[in-house]
Amino acid sequence: MTTSVRLGADELSRCHRAAREEGLAPALTVLRSLVLPGLLPCGPGGHAVVPQEVAAGAHRVWLDGVTVDRSATGESTVDSIDLPGGTVVLLRHGIGDRGTDVHAEQRASWALGLVWLRLGLSEALRETCMRYLNGRRTGSTTLLQQQMVKSTVADGLIEHLEVRAVLTGADAGGLPEVILSHLHARVTAADRWLVNLLGASGYLTGGPGQVAHVSELLAEAYVRADS
Repeated sequence: MTTSVRLGADELSRCHRAAREEGLAPALTVLRSLVLPGLLPCGPGGHAVVPQEVAAGAHRVWLDGVTVDRSATGESTVDSIDLPGGTVVLLRHGIGDRGTDVHAEQRASWALGLVWLRLGLSEALRETCMRYLNGRRTGSTTLLQQQMVKSTVADGLIEHLEVRAVLTGADAGGLPEVILSHLHARVTAADRWLVNLLGASGYLTGGPGQVAHVSELLAEAYVRADS
């Protein structure tokens, strides 16, 4: 049995720090331990993006607020991706009859924590871009000093600051789902701009582009389509 707790911004921002400093899998581990300890978190369509250890060890499934035995759902592995910080696994569960025992507090905490997590990953991507661009020269200057490049980095920073401003001080359930969905879209936009600055190096296996792609998959898996 899990305890439904409505978490505050300070607690949920821990997964932001883990994402920025350690990577996606450690951040997901932190978020899951805070909100859904012992459970395999799945979104409304039955999709899960989880660390390998969670995929291997969870015995019960959390389906967008409803908890069921893992054996009661048909499960398939969609993909397994090695990323900095650890492997993440993409799963698909049959959603079937979920019943009505919805834990709104868990759902609200998970939803807010995911935005914090993706913001941390996106900020880490921005830092990677700045190091990469500052280390490559064109003529007598670095790529980072080119006007169009500086403008794109600045746009990413602005997105990050605005998302953080909305999240700061907001407890779980304090922001409507439509606002959280909008924040996810802002993070995705920033990621796409920044990855393009890395050129081909951004799309290497296990590289920053793949991390950004899996981050986008998180939003697709857990954000409701009608948000």
